[in-house]
Amino acid sequence: MTLFTTGEVSKMTGLTKRSIRYYSNLDLLKAKKNDKGQLVLLKSDLEKIVQILAAKMTGYKLKDLIERQPSLVVIKNDISQMIADLENVLFHLELVASEENLIKNIKLLQNYNTRYLRKRGD
Repeated sequence: MTLFTTGEVSKMTGLTKRSIRYYSNLDLLKAKKNDKGQLVLLKSDLEKIVQILAAKMTGYKLKDLIERQPSLVVIKNDISQMIADLENVLFHLELVASEENLIKNIKLLQNYNTRYLRKRGD
């Protein structure tokens, strides 16, 4: 069983030690302290960090993750939907800039902004 210190994880990933400790303090990770008092993570904690970061990317807040931890399947579905939405936006932005298309683009973008900003709580 390989253990990783927060420093090692930070160096390997670019994630700050502070963030790792914060996730652990929120009980999002099952990290433990070693004999030297260092916080150490298992491979399962690294997998959980992937899940946390992907969930944050799709609009979940950390408090949401504490209360309800979405599965990777749910997160992947959210990301797939975001990609589809962004592809739709790109398609519409490439249309001729007629007044009618400008209005459609504004409505489309407003719809997506409302959807994603509301989810993020901004």
